[in-house]
Amino acid sequence: MNCTSTDCMNLTETYLCKQCVSDFQAWIDKAHVLIPDLDVTIARLDVTRPGNPETRSTNVAGSAAPGNLDAMQLKMNLESIDRTAAEYALLDHAAGTAWIISEWVTSAELLISGPEAVTPRHHDEIMKEIKGNTEPMTAKDCAAWLSHAVGIHFTSKRIRNWVTRRGLQAVTTDGHPKYLPEDVLAAYRQRERDVA
Repeated sequence: MNCTSTDCMNLTETYLCKQCVSDFQAWIDKAHVLIPDLDVTIARLDVTRPGNPETRSTNVAGSAAPGNLDAMQLKMNLESIDRTAAEYALLDHAAGTAWIISEWVTSAELLISGPEAVTPRHHDEIMKEIKGNTEPMTAKDCAAWLSHAVGIHFTSKRIRNWVTRRGLQAVTTDGHPKYLPEDVLAAYRQRERDVA
């Protein structure tokens, strides 16, 4: 059968191909490394959610959470990862689980380190620069290239998801789907328009 990851047509005996299992395991490994760092983030009282703004009181008992609630939830999520990627690959919902875990890890990294201090460049400027001047790249390489060039965090999983949700077309070379950065950036801009 074919791998169940979005836009991955590799043949496999489980629900994820070897490449997707390897990518998924990297996310799982990263998740386990982040758990102790989330403890530090949870303890930071300066980043707790504010209390009820209608009370207009800042020193009332219970006006603020006892820790960073987003970090607490993410820690619980990451601690719930109890299998290897190869074990998850045996389940019919493996692709969805891989996507969710990659989102948890990305969110945890942002909570721990904060957003990267990169000044975003204007989309039109980037589009002029790259249109017709870039080769198709794997989702992973394209995500890294665009994150650096545009200053917006992209992930390979998000790019693959846009294939079905945003009409992004993959270019198949060497039997593997690849993407033009200009097409991915256009899909991102379309998402921004849809949300606005």
